[in-house]
Amino acid sequence: MNRREFLATASGVAAAGLFPRVSLAHLGAHEGRFGTGGLTLISGYCAEGHHLVGQAVVELISQHVSTAKRSQLTVIASSADTLRLLRAGYTDTPYGRFTVDLALVEGDEAYAALKGTNALGSQDAAGLRLLTLLPAQYLHIVTLRGSPIRSIGELKGKVVSVGPARSRSEKLTLRLLEALDPSVGASLQRAALGLSESMWALAEKKIDALAWHGPVSPALFEHLAGLLKIRIALLSYEEGVPKLREKYGTAYYPALIRQDAYPWLEKDIRVVGTQNLLIGRLDLPVQLAHDIVKTLDSHPDAFTGGDRRLSDISAGPDTYMPFPVHPGALKFRADQAGTVTEGR
Repeated sequence: MNRREFLATASGVAAAGLFPRVSLAHLGAHEGRFGTGGLTLISGYCAEGHHLVGQAVVELISQHVSTAKRSQLTVIASSADTLRLLRAGYTDTPYGRFTVDLALVEGDEAYAALKGTNALGSQDAAGLRLLTLLPAQYLHIVTLRGSPIRSIGELKGKVVSVGPARSRSEKLTLRLLEALDPSVGASLQRAALGLSESMWALAEKKIDALAWHGPVSPALFEHLAGLLKIRIALLSYEEGVPKLREKYGTAYYPALIRQDAYPWLEKDIRVVGTQNLLIGRLDLPVQLAHDIVKTLDSHPDAFTGGDRRLSDISAGPDTYMPFPVHPGALKFRADQAGTVTEGR
């Protein structure tokens, strides 16, 4: 298989469902987005497509929440704009008033957008409320099996694909290296490749390692490694996470990719994770919020990755929770707890 065939096949894997599909829409680009009768979910743009999970969310809402048929996703420039528009509830455009009901934002992006404001210090959090935590994202540092590189410190001077320019992989990898040991990041010979191209370059030994920020995704890695007939490994870097949190904030948390997450892992891998937050406003009706959370919780297979479960909103000690939980989400969890109690 040549490089063109490989990249075409890898793109086909994404189109087949490993990544939800969506056509990017600019705010106000279509008049039909102003009178659909459904909800509008907005997400900040990401070169690697992390916002695409929003398409799975709106498709489930449209199909299973009777009061929110024809809900839609709109992708905009930044997470800061996402929170600003959600807080306002609308924006006026040349086409008319565009309403905003829900937002998808990653924890570190929310942290950056809220930093320096009073929102985090306020019990009201400017009226924004958490509905649920969607499957988290993890920074994977990938090498070939048998590589002499056993830690991220040993990446010093190596050729590493850190992801496309301005991608979340690039941002988080460089932050991690800066926090752990700036000399490592400064010494890298960087390649700015997407995941498929990075895997091809790794197979040809044109790079020593690649970085990818995304969900646990056995199907994706197994497919790409299988096409290339290579064996891969992940690096643990738990020593860098506390330093990353100290320098860049508590939205980054110590995460575990368990040995059984990927068939080829020989041990648990300790990495950095980021939360994926679905949020709304406090004025979202309680029953509607309840039905949204129930729908998402009932269809975990709609989400990409091996760890498809939605996280419980009862936060652990390292969970970044910048927004109080919506009463509708609390109602769903209470209903769940009652069902479990009755079943015992």
